[in-house]
Amino acid sequence: MLLKGKGIISRVILSAICILLMSAAYVHAQEISDVKSYPSPFFITSAGQSPDVLMVKIVAEREKLDFTYKALAETADIAGHKTLLLVMGVSMKGLGSAGIKLDEEIGRIDRLIQEARGKGMGIIGMFTAGAGGRGGRDELTDSVISKVAPKVDYLVVIRSGDKDGFLKGIAEGNTIPLTYMNTIVDMTKIVPQMFQ
Repeated sequence: MLLKGKGIISRVILSAICILLMSAAYVHAQEISDVKSYPSPFFITSAGQSPDVLMVKIVAEREKLDFTYKALAETADIAGHKTLLLVMGVSMKGLGSAGIKLDEEIGRIDRLIQEARGKGMGIIGMFTAGAGGRGGRDELTDSVISKVAPKVDYLVVIRSGDKDGFLKGIAEGNTIPLTYMNTIVDMTKIVPQMFQ
């Protein structure tokens, strides 16, 4: 479902342009060494209806990766896929545009995780800290992260969004591999590496 509202769309488009422009300058950058590999096709969905999910979608499209995207995916949607990629981050405007409440969103993600587990799919949680990687977390986003992150197989997190070590603590406490993105540009390297 597309996010509504000129403000959100403008920020998403601006962030997308920034990512694409920045990534062009890093075409020959070295790969990040500790990135885990997961099979395709993979499924991208939001965990909290933040526009951050669109940044991941744009990178996957640009790299011509084998994936499906749906912001409000349900269990039937992930059939035929091998990996589930959850982009964590809460947007109240995004939830409002989608016509759902936060507890309904958490329930949807729980159902997806259970379905993915039952199908033997890999599950990745990604946190990019606000569209464009500005580094912010709030109480609502932390509430989603605390419910979703312990259930994934792998975490990819922008370093500026984990200055307090909240996500690192979840990773260590649940023996989940964690890869940090030093900047949002690293997404343009990590996402293709995960699905080579």
